[in-house]
Amino acid sequence: MLNQRTVYQMAFCVGTLACFTGISLFTNSNPRFTSSFADTHPSSGEGTGGTLIIGMSARNVPVPETPPTEGGEGYRFVGNSIFDALTRWDLDQGEETPTIIPSLAESWEVKEDQVTWVFNLREGVEFHDGTPFNAEAVEFAYDRILDPEFEYFDATLSSRISAQTQEIASYRAVDEYTFEITTPEPYSFLLTDIVQIYIPSPTAVQDHGNQEFRNNAIGTGPFIMDSYVDGEYMELIANEDYWGGRPNLDRLVLRPFGDPSTRLSALLSGDIDWAEVPSPDSLDLLRSQGFNISLKQYPHTIVLPLNVTRPPFDDVRVRQALQYAIDRESMCDSLLNGVCIPAQQFLFEGHTWNDPTFEGYSYDPDKSRELLEEAGYGDGLAITIGYPTGGSGNMYPGPMMELMQANFRDVGIEMNIVPMEWNNVITLGRTSLTSSDGDGLDGYYVSWGMDLPSRLSRFNSDRIPPDGCCNSMNYSNPLVDEAYQNAMLSFDDEVMNQYLREGMGIMANDSPVVFVVHDLNLRVLAPNVQGFTHPSHWYLDLTSIWMED
Repeated sequence: MLNQRTVYQMAFCVGTLACFTGISLFTNSNPRFTSSFADTHPSSGEGTGGTLIIGMSARNVPVPETPPTEGGEGYRFVGNSIFDALTRWDLDQGEETPTIIPSLAESWEVKEDQVTWVFNLREGVEFHDGTPFNAEAVEFAYDRILDPEFEYFDATLSSRISAQTQEIASYRAVDEYTFEITTPEPYSFLLTDIVQIYIPSPTAVQDHGNQEFRNNAIGTGPFIMDSYVDGEYMELIANEDYWGGRPNLDRLVLRPFGDPSTRLSALLSGDIDWAEVPSPDSLDLLRSQGFNISLKQYPHTIVLPLNVTRPPFDDVRVRQALQYAIDRESMCDSLLNGVCIPAQQFLFEGHTWNDPTFEGYSYDPDKSRELLEEAGYGDGLAITIGYPTGGSGNMYPGPMMELMQANFRDVGIEMNIVPMEWNNVITLGRTSLTSSDGDGLDGYYVSWGMDLPSRLSRFNSDRIPPDGCCNSMNYSNPLVDEAYQNAMLSFDDEVMNQYLREGMGIMANDSPVVFVVHDLNLRVLAPNVQGFTHPSHWYLDLTSIWMED
């Protein structure tokens, strides 16, 4: 397949500033991010063809909508397979942090006002049903999630993508192949926000309606949905006419397995070729049988967001006490067999948004008890934390919660744990712990990716629901707000990253979330799966993979 970096010409211009052939939003100097935590699986030459069956960690097949369900796993396997957005991540290499590159927009520029973005669209592209792709199709897609007066507006989709659309003030089709987006103020994060705004076929939506589009999902992506049974499987076939070149695979099958041991059994029996996060204690067995273990550090963290509006977590000392109570080294080394690293703050050491001036939280039960005593909880306290029973990127919630439960008990905290469905956890993240969705909960377990700089807005005051999304903790600190505001107003990477580092350090000290571990993105591949590159990212490129006979 032709490497896309050889066939595009991208222009990113801000006023009279120079143009660049890519935009780098963060870098990583930590060698752990690449080779030392990656068992790479090099392709044995070039090839094409075959059927790849993937066992996902989701309990259901992601609904093929724009955006899909099941959190990040829906974007990873379904959204990026069936659909395209205006921009995409460069995922065809594994060592460098992916950058934003063109997709359905082949170039863009920012006007001198720094709020008007003009996208020049790719010509000659068709949706899977033959509908021509153009600016009207993009406007249709944006109307569907942003205009309540639009005939095909979908409130559910609008809510699901709201974290990435809050800085879009207006948009319009300028002509057949030019689309314009304006932001309410200079906003340097737009290119990464729109990477998740997929473009569906307007014809398919109009023919089938919003409710039935999921059963007839049509995009411009590298794969075409061939069959879909809710709760069971989805089968996709290669798009022979894909504008980026035909995928190497003939067929891609997605199957949901919410339980790690079930994914492991399916892999060992040959029912699947690829398992997301199987049981960590099985890795030696899998290696011995020729399976390829793939691990890679990337910006993805398991956290416990806390309700900071009421006791006990309205007191920063109690929040910090939880941080010091967790034995993260034992969690990663003993419980999880090396598939994570301890999280001392939100981003891992070496990541550009990690604040090197913040000391971080180590395992210190004595410090935890001291803080509880100072806060008036020397005799102990009881808390209730919800957790997902499975779902996208959540690793092993049950065993991890049980270890934390024991750690907390050691310092005088009794944690009652409440199982929840993954999609209910996602909803809670949008509606907040102070809403009815958070009734009876002091916090919850969740996996948060930090691939977009706008993800850090979940710690902003103006993102507290219902006015914004998705500050589920109701956390507010003017210094964090100011740092984020300064970052989003800056179109200089170095300046932007410095502000984000400062904000993350302030937030880490406040501890509105408990930092647990950094996930290492474990997946296991059968020996005949070829051509896979494990990027330092949540997304991945399925078009390069093929199956060896």
